[in-house]
Amino acid sequence: MPKTKDGEKITWKEFMGRWGEGIEEITPIQKIKTQIIGTRISLVGIFLGICVTLYGWENLWWVAIILIGALINTGVQYLGIVQQRNTLLKHEEDCEEMSLDDLMREDEVMTEDEEELNNQEVKKST
Repeated sequence: MPKTKDGEKITWKEFMGRWGEGIEEITPIQKIKTQIIGTRISLVGIFLGICVTLYGWENLWWVAIILIGALINTGVQYLGIVQQRNTLLKHEEDCEEMSLDDLMREDEVMTEDEEELNNQEVKKST
């Protein structure tokens, strides 16, 4: 029977409900960090599989071909995930640099632009 952090026993149904809620609250950066860790583990496993296959090359050459293809595919996937992480981190830095004052100024400019457009439309229609 599962337990909470406080040691309280809960049912499996309640445990799965809490787990589901927690998974829904995961952030994109947390998801990408988890994917990076999993992909690294896969790359290590594929590399070790290739090493073992090379040791028994006579009987396992076909496995080596499959593993080399998997290594290439997983390596490209890893590079893509790292690029996603870097893009998200850069975006977070940019958002942190943008202050509330900047956002307020942008809102004022947008409001002024909307007013100008409305005035122009009124002039055109008359």
